[in-house]
Amino acid sequence: MTGPVTRPLTNCDRIGYIRLMDATHPVKAYRDEHNLTQDGFADLIGVTRTTVARWETDGRKIDTELLPTITAKTGIPAKVLRPDLAELLRDEAVQ
Repeated sequence: MTGPVTRPLTNCDRIGYIRLMDATHPVKAYRDEHNLTQDGFADLIGVTRTTVARWETDGRKIDTELLPTITAKTGIPAKVLRPDLAELLRDEAVQ
């Protein structure tokens, strides 16, 4: 298992947008890329393994309160984590 990423990813498109088209959840894509288990990712973000599993397999949406933490620690853009909020997130970034 590797430690937490200390810098934002430079190739979020590859793990986010493209893998989303392949129906891979962006958290799963990140975990695969960084050899993290669900437990390891959960520890990094501060949630339970069950929460991570639900995001990846049950289609549960990531709580909006967690988006800044996940983005800061992984570099995955919030709009990739929650595409349903992309328009809202774009508007907030402008203000």
